[in-house]
Amino acid sequence: MENEQARSTAFESLDHCCRLVSELYGKPGIAHWTNSDYVQLGYILYKKTKVQISPSTLKRIFGKTKTGERYFPQKATRDALAHYLGFKDWEHFTYSSPFPGITEDRPAHKPVQMISAQERAGLQTSHRPRGISWWLAMLLALSAGGYYAYYLLSKKTEMPLVKLECSNPVGKNPHSAAFTVRGLPVSFDDHYLIEFGDGRKVSVTAGDSLYSHYYEVPGRYLAVLKRGSQSLDTVSVYLKTDAWTATAEMMFDTTRVYPVNTAGLFSNGKNRVDALEVSRAGVDTNRTFFVKFLNTQQTDIDGDNFDLSVKLKTSADRAGVRCSQVRVIVFGEQSKHLIDVMKPGCEHWTDMQFSEISKQGEFNKLDFLGADLREGGIIGLNVVNKRATVMINHKKVFETAYQKPLKKIYGLGIFFSGIGEIQSVSLKDTQTNAAFSGNF
Repeated sequence: MENEQARSTAFESLDHCCRLVSELYGKPGIAHWTNSDYVQLGYILYKKTKVQISPSTLKRIFGKTKTGERYFPQKATRDALAHYLGFKDWEHFTYSSPFPGITEDRPAHKPVQMISAQERAGLQTSHRPRGISWWLAMLLALSAGGYYAYYLLSKKTEMPLVKLECSNPVGKNPHSAAFTVRGLPVSFDDHYLIEFGDGRKVSVTAGDSLYSHYYEVPGRYLAVLKRGSQSLDTVSVYLKTDAWTATAEMMFDTTRVYPVNTAGLFSNGKNRVDALEVSRAGVDTNRTFFVKFLNTQQTDIDGDNFDLSVKLKTSADRAGVRCSQVRVIVFGEQSKHLIDVMKPGCEHWTDMQFSEISKQGEFNKLDFLGADLREGGIIGLNVVNKRATVMINHKKVFETAYQKPLKKIYGLGIFFSGIGEIQSVSLKDTQTNAAFSGNF
């Protein structure tokens, strides 16, 4: 009987939540919702709560899809609905949002029964001292408090421990990495996904634990398993090279890359790839394209204590090149450093990252990354005990400290829009003087 009453109360709370969500969504008439309403609501919920709830799940919650037994969503889904309404979680919602139109039940008046003097004497004889009753009440209160504290602590561990593994994390270019997701529940409403670290991702579905991803550009990638916006586990994938390589890409063409085959790169005065070589690789050089120079080798250089100097020229004006940008990347064992430099006026498109610290020009004032390097210039990065200093043409433009160590350096990347030129690279450990084998 108590279970049935608790179940009824839970569904009443869910129905009340659905009514409030529909009002906040702007369409109180749930019965008239179409498929697009559930798609749009799912998008709004994800944008606000970072928890992805599929349209089919929303239809079951709101009663659009009828099943044999009434559907009651998992706690993470209920928490997201409550958070959308402005509450901390589902418990906060059920405690703070009483049902409309429900008043407190009052007990019916019972007739007064008279008792005899003998019965009254018996009651007085069996009456316990007040002190014992008070201590008993205190004991019960402490027991209840302890149980509630245990309940709150146990709630944090109720989610399953889900892990991400890669059976072949090291390879040449290209490389197909095999991933395994372990510990997934048999069924779930939470949105699990794998972000592969190269801008691509895949949703994890119930019953599938094996996933393969094709990496086609050298580098060190951090693949992250997520539940909603929460990172659960991270593994690294490393595509190494034997020397400097050149790979071209075209804007908005995310389906392929174009390795540029050129002999003796960065030796005997060969400091760039020209437009003809890029065109022979299959790129339409009349459109916007990028050339990525990469040298990814495991080194003994400390990624938190090094000095880097790159002398270069960005692309001259040509079709598809307006901002003449260059990006310098230092690949680390656990994270990376990244600097964009563009012509003044283009700072909106710049990015900058130092381990866990990431800034975008779209949301931050990064005008110090605006520099015209078409006639040549030097980009410098000095890191001492996880404190990074950025220099452009020997002038310090930015300084910051980060917490998460890079540990060992796993190579460099220098990316240009259009046809850029690298005249020299110098990377060394400031504590041991160990030098990068790709220096020239």
